[in-house]
Amino acid sequence: MLGRTDTAMDDLLNEFLAETAEILSDAGGAIVAWEADPADRAQLDAIFRLVHTIKGSSGFLALPRVTALAHAAEDALDQVRRGHRAADAALVSGVLAVIDRLNALCVTLGQDGTEPVGDDRDVIGALSPREEQASAPAPVQVAGVPMRREEDVGADPNGWRSIRVPLPLLDSVMTGVTDIVLARNEFARMLRESGADSATIAAFDRLSDSIAAMRQSVSQMRMQRIDKLFAPLPRIVRDLAQELGKKIAFQTSGGEVELDREMMENIRDPLIHIVRNAIDHGIETLDDRVAAGKDITATISVAARQSGNQIEIEVRDDGRGLSPEALVAKAVASRLLTAADARALSPREKLELIFRPGFSTAAKVTEVSGRGVGMDIVKANVEKIGGVVDIRNDEGRGLAILLRVPMTLTIISGLMVRAAGQYFAIPRGAVREVLLESGDTVRIDRVGGGELATVRGEQFPLLRLENLLGCARAADDGEDDRALVIVRPGQGQSYALSVAAIHDHEELVIKPAAPMIMATGLYAGTTLPDNGRPVLLLDVQGLLAVAGVDASEAGRSKDGLADAEAEAAATRDATQLLLFRDMDERVRGIRLSVIERVEDVPLPALFESAGRVQAKIGEEIFPVHAARPPVGTGHIKLLRLHDGRSVLCYPIAEVIDIVRLPDAIQPSGVPGLIAGVVLIGGAPVELIDPFWLMEQQAARSLPLPRREPLCHLADDHDGWGVNFLAPILRGAGYRVTLAAETADETPDLLLCLSDDGELCGHAAGDVPMIRLRSSIEAAAPDDQSVYRYDREALLAAMRRRVGGARP
Repeated sequence: MLGRTDTAMDDLLNEFLAETAEILSDAGGAIVAWEADPADRAQLDAIFRLVHTIKGSSGFLALPRVTALAHAAEDALDQVRRGHRAADAALVSGVLAVIDRLNALCVTLGQDGTEPVGDDRDVIGALSPREEQASAPAPVQVAGVPMRREEDVGADPNGWRSIRVPLPLLDSVMTGVTDIVLARNEFARMLRESGADSATIAAFDRLSDSIAAMRQSVSQMRMQRIDKLFAPLPRIVRDLAQELGKKIAFQTSGGEVELDREMMENIRDPLIHIVRNAIDHGIETLDDRVAAGKDITATISVAARQSGNQIEIEVRDDGRGLSPEALVAKAVASRLLTAADARALSPREKLELIFRPGFSTAAKVTEVSGRGVGMDIVKANVEKIGGVVDIRNDEGRGLAILLRVPMTLTIISGLMVRAAGQYFAIPRGAVREVLLESGDTVRIDRVGGGELATVRGEQFPLLRLENLLGCARAADDGEDDRALVIVRPGQGQSYALSVAAIHDHEELVIKPAAPMIMATGLYAGTTLPDNGRPVLLLDVQGLLAVAGVDASEAGRSKDGLADAEAEAAATRDATQLLLFRDMDERVRGIRLSVIERVEDVPLPALFESAGRVQAKIGEEIFPVHAARPPVGTGHIKLLRLHDGRSVLCYPIAEVIDIVRLPDAIQPSGVPGLIAGVVLIGGAPVELIDPFWLMEQQAARSLPLPRREPLCHLADDHDGWGVNFLAPILRGAGYRVTLAAETADETPDLLLCLSDDGELCGHAAGDVPMIRLRSSIEAAAPDDQSVYRYDREALLAAMRRRVGGARP
């Protein structure tokens, strides 16, 4: 690789570069995961060990720049481990910058064999606490350092953990092992037919075990866990989400699935492109997600699974999905097809327009996407290695893109089954259990248009292989011999497959089948068992897709089904709460159902007219709940509250999240902007009262009455009326007179503050009277008095008797 004569040094350097590349690949995803949960000490310790390994190896090879970078990152992480420093975003970004610089150095080191000249003070300085960055030392240039020669290194060959083997040599070994397995299968058939003695069969069994062990070892040489492919994705999602101002939770599953290393390299770029597209195009902005009633934090998941000789990788997001009509309009506008051709497209063909060369859904060209060189290249690269790209669209709710690629030639353990007089193979790894269909533990029920198998209380959708293949049952297939194969094609899925009979378990060499056969979606390849007759390998996930049934394991049992339905009902009935940061920087919440949308408007769009703040949005003007319009040239977010008839805008600083409103609410003691307080994530959050907001808006919209009603307080012996009640009444739009005061006009209403009210009754005459009692409970069912601290009941009673006052 380096073109040097000291081969021992070359081997050491190659070993270091290979090991460091794996460490750096793992470290990026681990750091992003740790950022999401800084309290995860195990994750922090794992990252620390990775960086420490690079530091130790580079010091042995005399690479000062690499050592200095690793040491700086190690020191910063150690401060966090000791509790001397917080794990904030600046620290995480600094460690990721070190990872990037180490990657760049390793690339140059692999090409030139010499550590390049450079200064890493900027990256190392970013790791320091902010108060120390100002006093950082002057930059130090590190000259290119050649690798030490063989005589300088006391290398121990026994300490080497790996060697590099050319891929063609591995291919040759794999081909040889495949031929050995096929020969063994043929020899096993000949032994069974010839009736060999027990000693010969025992010797063959030992040989068969040795071949199986050798096959296992050789097949692993070219295989790698697919989590190596997933490792850089968390970092990509983190950086791009921050750049676009989006909140995204990234998930992966199926990392234990193994794939040929060369195949993995071929799909790395298409996978990264699909993930970046999901972030840029698929995931909506925060405001759009709020308007759609979705969680603020979007989800992107990447899942892998093995199906026979194929690996499926699904990238799924919960964004806006694809609009077929919008795709057609874009394609027509871009002159990729005519309007007449567009009308003839099927729904599936409309979605596949995104694979047209030059087609792009981006509104403008950015550094992320929009140049029209995206999905067509992805499709071409995947098909070049014998794979396919499939789209599963749910407009408005999300999009899933499925990559299905061959795992290359391999050998798997298979279960041979019979149906419609033919033999088929099922990957042994997907088989959970095998039972007789007529067994005591199995019950078959017909539900709607399908069948349901209940095995020991657990329910599975039942698929009959003959029906899926479109074939009739063989005449010699008996009902009593039929078997059920409980298949688990992926995590969280399982179903029962009914077959005519079970044949045997065998080691099978898997090869791709003809394209027309693979296009049915039922098969994952072809194999040659020990009888020498080609057999098709069933695609256990493809069978499920062709049947079109839901094989989800959630809520399978009767109790689990009831719980799942109850949970779904609770989720539907739960009130969603929009969390936001108010203009005073306090975190508050308001019911999502009262929000029509979130507007992002320029500050000059808010103005004051006739003593009220209003906002011009489009061609309309809406009232704003604010004392005065803000000043400046930036933008402001407005919550548009809608009560079915009118709109009121409420200014906020930023949207935080959408959460479920807890059941426990501590109500506010008095009417006002804050209706109460709840705990969200252990922190108190104030709830905005939309009723009060609309009430204030309606009050300001009504003209003031021409005459304020006069209210007289009688029997105020202890001063409660003048000190407590009178201010409330004046604030509600009433004039108030007391017992000691004389007035030139007859009062419109008499409020009696005495419990018996006898004196007030004589003084009232023809004036309407309301008696206030001091106890909460009424004395009798026909008691018309009002509790003195029931503000709403009192004001309502006063409005009924005299009217005209402000609410």
